[in-house]
This record gives sequence, C-alpha cells and structure tokens, in this order.
Amino acid sequence: MYRVLITEHIHEEGLKDLYEVPKIETIVRLGMSREELYDAVKDVDALITRSGTAVDAKLLDAAEELKVVARVGVGVDNIDLAAASKRGVIVLNSPTGNTLAATELTMGMILAVARKIPQANNSLLEGHWKRENFLGTQLYGKTLLIIGLGRIGSSVATRAKALGMEIFCYDPYINPKKAENLGVKRLDDLRGALSLADFVTLHVPLTHETRNLINEETLKSIKRGAYLINCARGGIVDEGACAIAIKEGRLAGAAFDVHTVEPPKESPLFDPELRGKVVVTPHIGANTKEAQQAVAEIVVKNLIKALSGEPYENAVNLPYMENKMTLQEREFLSLARRMGMIVACVLKEHIEQMTVSMAGPLFEEVEINLPFEVPYRYMPFTAAALKGLLEVRLGPEVNAMSAPLLAREQGVNVFESRTEAKTYKNVLSVEVKSRDKAFSMEGTVTEENKKRIVRVDGYEIDFVPEGWVLLFSNHDRPGVIGKIGTLLGNYDVNIANFALGRKNGSGLAIAALQLDSSVPKDIMDKIQKDADLLWAHLINLNGE
Repeated sequence: MYRVLITEHIHEEGLKDLYEVPKIETIVRLGMSREELYDAVKDVDALITRSGTAVDAKLLDAAEELKVVARVGVGVDNIDLAAASKRGVIVLNSPTGNTLAATELTMGMILAVARKIPQANNSLLEGHWKRENFLGTQLYGKTLLIIGLGRIGSSVATRAKALGMEIFCYDPYINPKKAENLGVKRLDDLRGALSLADFVTLHVPLTHETRNLINEETLKSIKRGAYLINCARGGIVDEGACAIAIKEGRLAGAAFDVHTVEPPKESPLFDPELRGKVVVTPHIGANTKEAQQAVAEIVVKNLIKALSGEPYENAVNLPYMENKMTLQEREFLSLARRMGMIVACVLKEHIEQMTVSMAGPLFEEVEINLPFEVPYRYMPFTAAALKGLLEVRLGPEVNAMSAPLLAREQGVNVFESRTEAKTYKNVLSVEVKSRDKAFSMEGTVTEENKKRIVRVDGYEIDFVPEGWVLLFSNHDRPGVIGKIGTLLGNYDVNIANFALGRKNGSGLAIAALQLDSSVPKDIMDKIQKDADLLWAHLINLNGE
C-alpha cells in the first residue's frame, strides 16, 4: 500500500484515477502549517503539490519514505531538484496539459487586438456608441509569423490556417520537415521574417538567446502596421521598445498575457496613451477548467506508473542516482553535458542526429540504478549530453530526464555506441549532424579527475571546458592569434589559457581561448572579420 499526500487544491476530476487504485491511499490535507507538514510527510510515499508548497531539503529530510513528488503544472521552482535527486526522489510535472488553453488564448488575443474587442466592450459599458473608434482589421489573407514552432506554435499554426492566414515561422532549431508537414514556410532570418508579417506571435522559452529577442533593433525591421502577441514568457520582448514602436505607428497594436515582472506594478504597456491599441491579461494562458483538469490527470497518471514500477514520463530530475556514482563518473557526466553545450553552440542548424560513443572500462561499470523503470534506457552520459545540447536551445529547465523526450520532439535521432579505448583509458565522444554539416568532439577525465577536451572535429587539442571559451577555426598561418589577442586586450578581455589543434596537410587549425569574461557581439564580429576566421563561437560553460 502506497500513501499519497495532497497538500493543495487540485481539480477533482483530475484526481479520479488516483482514488480508483486499490493499492494507493490518498490523503488530502490543505492549509497545513509548516510544522504540521513536516509531521504529515514522515510516512508518505508520494506528495502532490502545486506552487504553494515549498519542497525543500528540510522537508525531504523529514519525508523518509518519499519516492515521488508530483507538481501539478509546469514550473518546479518550489522544489529543490538537486536535493530530491540526491535522495532518489523522482520529481514529476505536467508540461503538456495546457497546450490547447495557451493556443486558444493566443488566438483570442490575435482577434482581440485586431478587432479592438476589449476597448469596444469598455466603451459601450461606459455608455458610448462610437463604432467609428473601433475600426479593425480582418485576419483572412494576412500573414502570421510564428516565432517558435513547438507544441503551442504548431497548434496556433493549424488554427490560424483555418482562418485563411498565410503562415511563416522562424525557428532555427526545428526540423524543416515539421514546418513542411504543417504547411508553414520556414524563414531563416528573423529580421526578414518580421518585415513580412502582419501578425507576430511568440512561442519560445525564455533563455539567454531569447531574452529581449524582440527589441529596439529588431522592431526596426517589423512591417509597419503589424501586431505583436506574446503569450509565451515575459522578458522575450523589450516592453519599453514595444511601447515606443506603437506610439510611433510602427506597430498597430500588441497583446501580452505575460510580463517581464509578474505581477507588474507598472509597465510601459500600461501607458494610458496606448490603451486603444494594447490588450493585457494577467498570465491566464493555462487558466481553463479543462487545462487544470488535464495537468492534474497527466501528473496523476505518471505518479501511478512511477509507484507501480512502470515506464513514466515528465520527470524533471535525473534518471539515475548520481550520488551513487564515483567522483570520476560524475566528472564524465559533467563533461558530457558541457560537450553537448559546445556542439549546440557550434552547429546552430537543426540537429538531426547525435551519437554518443563511450570507450574504456569506466563505461562498462556504470548502471542506471533506479527503483523504477524509465522511458529511455540511455546511459547517464548520453542523457547528460542531450541535456547540454537542449538547454542551450530550450533553456535551463531542460534536465537529464526530460532531454530524451524533448530530443524526440525536436526530431533528433539519438545513438549510443561502445568502442575500444586507444590513446586514453576512458574517452567520451559526441558527434552531431545536421542536414549538410557535422561536428564532433572527444573528451576525457584525467586520473586527477580533471575534465579535458582532447579532439575537436578531428584536430588534436587539449583544453579545459570551463568558463568562457572562444572556439574558432582559421587558416594555419602566422599572426592570427596575435591579432585576436590584441583585439581582446583592447577591450580588457583577458586570455586565461590557449590551445591549438593542427592537422598536417590541411592548412587549417582549430583553437580554443579560455577567457576571464564574455565578449560583446560587436567585438566578436570584429574578431571574426579582422582575423579572417572561418568560424568562431563564444561558449559559456560557467556553472552546472
């Protein structure tokens, strides 16, 4: 018999399956004090929460029998994932249950801003009958640019197509076949795409790459009279720049369900001058009865499977017990993640295939050692490499357990192989391929447990994958490194270390500079141009 404790209000229909399992005892206790909660979790096997219960290390220590924490919803900010993983506690969430709700809100926002529905409603309630103030635009025949063709973006595309809109997308990481199958034209240049669209809707995560993606500069490219809709994440749009673009007439209007600061006490979008052209809502994308029921059903289904020892999905922490691995194994795990991050930064196209090869006795000893089955039986190092690859593109929420599922969604075919070690005792290799390019790396961990990259795209090299790394390829001739060093020095960027890889007869070289700080984009452009580099990528490998 398993005991499941529910600490917050969950949609009753979503819990129905849980009540019907004979071997599960469900305990509902709402509004407990912290001390009461510590006592209540002592002998439970699973915990179901929303965002209001802090599942921290202290609570996990009190829950000695705890096997699973299930978070009804997407975010897991209230759960200490590292502490849960160290204790072997699986953390589940429900990231897909709100897809339709978010899609429909997006469509509603497009219609609301195009037809000025909220403004017309408010005007009539104030006793006015001024139809001439609410001249809108119809959607039929208009172009819609979808930035981010994931689950929600694809769902929006289907519905917008039914309204007679012409659909474009900008998503450099999506499989081109996916766009083709949806009847969506894929565009490679963001500014060019913005210049064509009558409506622009955002469906990307908030990452280093997407923060302020729509800003003062990109808004200069937008088609005059276009509408901007953001129901994805606050921070993707520079709200101040958006407000200015509306005032100047470059944007005809905007609709925002998400905000840079939530709840927003003030925002450039709240300017009274913009009220006739802006629609704002308080992050209600998932706020439907059906979505709330769906997220509960998803998490309950996977909770039951996890407790029953069946394959489950949507776990957000490790599919293996990292605390049971040796120090060297953990260092290889970290190395795999960093190699995944590097290849994602170098090969920016849609990656169709990733192959992780392992050579040496260390990889024969590692086992996935969970008390439950997991959906993918990849080695931990493969999961870590996928995590590194995808967190660069999808954000820090990607974890080693969700990475294989996300890779499948992204159209990445994953392969593992075992080979014989040669130069080094244990070697990990990661190779990625796009439609017409490939890139590979090899790395090892020394006897002193130091991570090293020892080969890049066939060039022997030796550098530590930590901090800021400037990785580049150049013609193998005198003066290149001197030029780069001078340019970096002029902008107070210090070179901490330097490694060079050469290949006899190729006339080319690959080098890695470890830097003490980041390099602004304009300086990177100048370095690539002035030093005549074939390619150059600045990679942030700080932290875990």
